[in-house]
Amino acid sequence: MDGGTTEVAVISLGGIVVSNSLRIAGDELDEDIINYLKREENLFVGNTTAEQIKMTIGCATPLMTDVPMEIRGRDLLTGLPRNVTVKSSQAMEAMSESVRKIIDTIKQTLEKTPPELAADLVEKGIYLAGRRSINSKYR
Repeated sequence: MDGGTTEVAVISLGGIVVSNSLRIAGDELDEDIINYLKREENLFVGNTTAEQIKMTIGCATPLMTDVPMEIRGRDLLTGLPRNVTVKSSQAMEAMSESVRKIIDTIKQTLEKTPPELAADLVEKGIYLAGRRSINSKYR
């Protein structure tokens, strides 16, 4: 994932076997958070704050503990600065639609994957790589 595109690929023997691309990634997730805070908290935050929320407490599935983060934005009713505590569950809710689309793209790619390679994926897991994925492995 980079700021604007998610690329999903199954690679075997140094070549791409199956791939898909989606115009949703980090920038869209930031926008999701900005829009959520406008709608739910009447608070305007910029891209930098939205990205900090995403990187610090953002999650795709519920965490064992709802992690809080204090942020500052502009109150849309008064125009004055205001501090708000945002929780990881709120960040998850804000990004849920975009995350669902990314997951659907991953599923579509896996559905096109030859069965013998799909078995390797189950056994060895998958990797996320990119500027914001922190090069993580998922099983």
